[in-house]
Parts: sequence; C-alpha cells; structure tokens
Amino acid sequence: MKIIIVGGVAAGMTAAAKLKRLDPNHEIHVYEKGNDLSYSGCGMPYFLGDIVTDESKLIARYQDDFKKQGIDVFLSHEVISVQPEQKSVTVLNLKTRKTFVDTYDKLVIGTGTTANRTHVPGSKDANLYVLNQLPDMRAIKPEIISGKVVVIIGGGYIGVEVAENLALQGLEVHIIQRGNQLLNVYDYDVATKAKDALEIRGVKIHLNEHLKAYQKKDNKTVVVTDQTTYNADFVIESIGVTPNTSFVKDIGLNMMENGAIIINEYCETSLSNIYAAGDCAAYYHQILKDYVYVPLGTHANKTGRIVAENIFGLKSAFPGIIGSNIIKVGDLAFAKTGLGFDEAKKLDLDYDFVEITAKQQTSYYPGATDLYVRLVFEKITGIIKGAQLVGEKGVADRINIMALAITKNLTAAEFSMLDFAYAPPFSPVWDPLLVAANQIKVDKS
Repeated sequence: MKIIIVGGVAAGMTAAAKLKRLDPNHEIHVYEKGNDLSYSGCGMPYFLGDIVTDESKLIARYQDDFKKQGIDVFLSHEVISVQPEQKSVTVLNLKTRKTFVDTYDKLVIGTGTTANRTHVPGSKDANLYVLNQLPDMRAIKPEIISGKVVVIIGGGYIGVEVAENLALQGLEVHIIQRGNQLLNVYDYDVATKAKDALEIRGVKIHLNEHLKAYQKKDNKTVVVTDQTTYNADFVIESIGVTPNTSFVKDIGLNMMENGAIIINEYCETSLSNIYAAGDCAAYYHQILKDYVYVPLGTHANKTGRIVAENIFGLKSAFPGIIGSNIIKVGDLAFAKTGLGFDEAKKLDLDYDFVEITAKQQTSYYPGATDLYVRLVFEKITGIIKGAQLVGEKGVADRINIMALAITKNLTAAEFSMLDFAYAPPFSPVWDPLLVAANQIKVDKS
C-alpha cells in the first residue's frame, strides 16, 4: 500500500512512523513544506527563555532517521492540490519551482496551522514576528539579544508563555490584549490569577486595549493602540492560528468555518481514502457533543497514531476531547479540563461551581503550598463537568485525575469516595480534589 502524508511535524510523522512499525512494506511519501521535521513546537517559548539551550533537544527525529526506517521524506515540497478522483496530489518543489504529480492509495492530511496576523496599517514596515514554527523561533532569538522592549499582541497560551520567558531574559515586556482577561479558555476569576503571576515577573499587561496601527520611528516599531503608544524593538503577534487547509478547501471535504477538517472517530474525512490529523482537524467534544477546534500537541500525536492504525486495518477509535490543558505562569501551574463556568453560562447550561483553596500536601510537612480547585458541575445530577486548578505543586497529576472523572461522567458523590493514596509528603488525608467534590450539592428542587 502506498500512503502519502502531507505535513511532517507532529501528526504526520507520528502516522508515518507507526505505519512503518505496523507494516514495513508500506510505501510512504511525506511532503513537508518547511525544512524541519518532527519537532516540539510547544518547547519553542522555553528556547527563547534559555530554559532549553540546545535547539536539537526540540527535534525528535531527523530526515535520515526516517530514511533508515524506509520512509521517504521530501522537505521544501508543498502539496498544492489534491485530486480525489484520481487519488493523486500535485506537489511543488519549492527549491526548483517545478511541479509533479504523485499518486496514493491512502492520503493523510497533517498540515498543522498558519499563524494569524493583524494586518493593521504599518504592518509591512514594522519589526513583526510570530511564533508558530522553528524558523520563527530562530528569527526571534537574535532580537532578544539586541532588544530591550518587546510588545506581544495577544494573551493566549503562546503570548503568555513567550511573555514570561522574555521577561526572564531581562526584556521589558508588554502584552496588549483586546479582551478583559488573559487565557480566554479559563474562567475570568482564574485568569486573573495568571495576570497577577505575570505581573510579579515584571510583565506589563494592558487589557481591553485594541491595536490600531504600527509606525516606524528611529529603528523602533511604534505600537499604536486605542489608548496610547509603545516604542518597541520588536513585536510578536500571537492572536491564534488558522488550519493550513486552503489547498483542499474546494475538493468537497466537510470543514468548519475556519477550515478545520471534520473527521470521524477513525480520523476519516468525508472523502474516501483521505484522513486528517493534528492541528488542521476539528475534534468531537465529548461534553458539548459537537465539533470544536482545539489545536494541541496531545491531540496531534494521538490522532496521528489513530490514522496509522486505521489505515492498517485495526479499526481504532479516537473518542474525542474534553479540552485538557496546562500552562506554566510564573511559579504557578494553571490547568483546565472540561467546561469552565463562564463557558457554561454562555451556552445556557444549568451548571454551577464550587471553589476551595487547600494545601497540596499535609500542612505540617515541609514544603506545603496552596492549591486552588474549581469544579464545575451539572446542578440536577451533580455530575462533574469541568475543573480548573492553580498551584505551585501537584497540579498536573490532579488535572489528569479530573479528566478521567469527567470523561467517565462521575458524580461528585462518586468522585468524593474514590480511594486516593495518602502520605504526608504527597497529599492531605482528604485530597483537595475530594474536599472540593464534597462541597457540591445536588439541586433536588
């Protein structure tokens, strides 16, 4: 069987490697528009902050590694069109500018995303960057050495992570956020804690402020907003991403409005013999019972594997997502899974929440720190629908526990009696999660 994979980062190379492990006789062609393969985009902010000092640590495998496995990888090759009836793709060699046609038995689309840009007046002359791929990271790095002031447009995951890391490098960092909070996926009250944590690091945060234009002045980029101006050595725009799917928008695939490809539980698209995985795909949300666009590395790696197993014939299913995520902000970890309360209100769901703050381990044992827990639940049943945690320690393992509880539709009563492990260095006898669950009261009216 011959498989063509479009895109060679997370989902694409996961699929390629898994396919070869399942059947070494598979003929696999990978076409990657860029010059880098199989790297951790999530690690890029930490390279900018010198937390990771060796770029090679971000790269899982190189072209020669895949070649030894029998996978043909073509770098600087862009698939510009797909012909489903002929089961073929048209490929542009970006170095020679020549095109050719390749045919497939199965096609995998794993093309990731393109960073959104503001395109405000003055953008062409401004010293602007995005952080979406390794070349972006490499371009920003020298600016950190020579610059003193950076303005970041947008306060989502990447904007916040980059802000913290550049502040650690001694830069004066400003975040311009048009909304009233950072990290919009979190409840407002929780996101306020992230703002406080960044400000402790020295980051200057400007909420409810709209970018209007850029101006060039004395080798500086002047950032013009609806409230004031900022003189920056460079600017990083971090206002989200768009699925990289324009090359297949007219072939009949079912897509979301933003171009994300809708897939079923087997990662099959609406066209036969064509699969999609990673950040170019839309995923089924297990709570909302609808398709959503949540581009995260965990989903990319899982769906890449699911694609391979289904092409091989194992009929493996990807059940969907509930939006689990975690981010480091200052000394704190912020984590969320399921729905937030603010989100539920907008959807007119009959949910409520409880919140507590407790020590993450026995208070008398040295090193105990506060852990904030917010649980969102369905009023009439007490089923837990969401969780948000903030703390210095013990956040990652606990949010994963909550992801399992939410996936399995546990009620607060069921959850509060789970047999958690206990020892003073690790947890109180009543874990903070259990304490929070015990606060939930079912509305029996």
